Order: sequence, then structure tokens, then C-alpha cells
Amino acid sequence: MLGPDETKVELLEMKQQKDAVKLHHIHFFGEKNTEMRDWYIKVFGAAPLTSANPAFVSASLPGVVLNFSPSPTPTVGTAGRAVDHIGFEVKNLEAFLKNLESQGIKPSVALRRIDALGLNIAFVVDPWGTNIELTEGLDKVP
Repeated sequence: MLGPDETKVELLEMKQQKDAVKLHHIHFFGEKNTEMRDWYIKVFGAAPLTSANPAFVSASLPGVVLNFSPSPTPTVGTAGRAVDHIGFEVKNLEAFLKNLESQGIKPSVALRRIDALGLNIAFVVDPWGTNIELTEGLDKVP
């Protein structure tokens, strides 16, 4: 399906899947796709993954495969676009953010607590402009 900002949404049928709807993978496009993949490996601990498609390189995080495709055009940041951001649930978000800051990655939105939901939240931006929401406690939100 094609959505706003020419966002492509790929629908797959996985007959063994128990959930009605589930995220399977996301594609990133950029001039430096291997460098992009390596950043997610270094920063988020993604595991390198041999891709079924030689057109891109991949890595995995729990619950999602990250595919990085080469593109001859520069990447455009996500803020304010059809896909404004991606999000990851993180254990011990405060310590994780301190680790990011030691690598020179500063939050674009500082750590804050949403007491009504028992949720900690912060945002960072990858070097190519992808806005990334980091949460802790989302699994306990009803």
C-alpha cells in the first residue's frame, strides 16, 4: 500500500503468527546503508543478520528485522512526516541514555516520567534524521 509521503506499507501473511497484527520488519534507505546498519548494531545492540535479499543489509532486534537498502538520494529526516518516528522499549532507560551520552548521542527530548502511565520516555535522533522514541514501562500500560 502507498500512503502519505510515498510511504510504502508492506503487508505479509505469516500463517504461523498468533497475533492478528504484528510488526515484522522496517526498511531504511540511505546512501550509506551498511554504516546505518552498523550504527543500530553499536547503539542498540542489534544483531547482524544475513538478509534473504542481497539488495540490502539487515540486523535484528527483538520483534523486528531492520533492513537497510542502498539509495542514491540523501535520506530525509522523519520528524513531521507520515512516519514521524520509530520506537524501542528499553530496560533501564536512564542508564541506557547515560551510555548513549558517553557515545556523544544526546537526547533530542530529555528523559521524562509520565506517572499516570508508569512510563519513562525520551527521544534521540540517528545520524540520518530518524526520530527514535525510547520507552521504559510501555509493556505495563493497559
